Amino acid sequence: MTQRYKATVSSIIAVLGTGSLLWLSLALGQQHNKDLGLYFIYQLITLGISLLVILSMWFTTGKKLHFLRRGNMSAPATPVKLLGISAKDNWKRIGLTFLVAISLVTLVFLLVADGSDLGSVPLGSWALAFAVAIPLSVVNAFNEEIITRWTIAEGFTGKFARYAPWVSAVIFGSVHYFGIPGGLIGSLMAGFLAWFATRSIQDTRGLGWAWLIHFAQDMLILTITIAVFI
Repeated sequence: MTQRYKATVSSIIAVLGTGSLLWLSLALGQQHNKDLGLYFIYQLITLGISLLVILSMWFTTGKKLHFLRRGNMSAPATPVKLLGISAKDNWKRIGLTFLVAISLVTLVFLLVADGSDLGSVPLGSWALAFAVAIPLSVVNAFNEEIITRWTIAEGFTGKFARYAPWVSAVIFGSVHYFGIPGGLIGSLMAGFLAWFATRSIQDTRGLGWAWLIHFAQDMLILTITIAVFI
């Protein structure tokens, strides 16, 4: 099996899976109907899509899945001068640093977008929204990491590995134009998250940091989104 074949197949699987998520979200209208039941239905169906994606990758790429694990959370990080990541850094420090930094950026964006509605939300609604957001965020982060990140990291190997973060950034960023946060800024934020998370998967050989950082963003997004309408 050639590296080109694996990269092509994984790209097709990722695009089809991501397209399925977008179609399902638009079909259910969960972002407009403000119905908690739709949020859970969406996650249940997308969990099934994730399992299909994993099986598809297993069957079509040689039945060897190298990154479907937590990975080494303290693995050395590949240097990125623009982000201040040096050859001496490891993912324990980089992961924690960027988890906080990306979460702060997401929080500021959400406060600017929904700030006028947040002042009237009672404390009880915040508590309920936080509790509901936990299981939704756990599953959503897993589903999106598997479909839009893991497939690409798993399939782009050898000389194609350097393209994996960029391919994932394009896929995840483009569909987030219709997501939360959305629009051009939301797409760019999601694209950077995808690029960064894919690099973490490659360096640590696992989903640990990618899932954790994604989970934190989903917790912020879902807690605020749900608190506004319950």
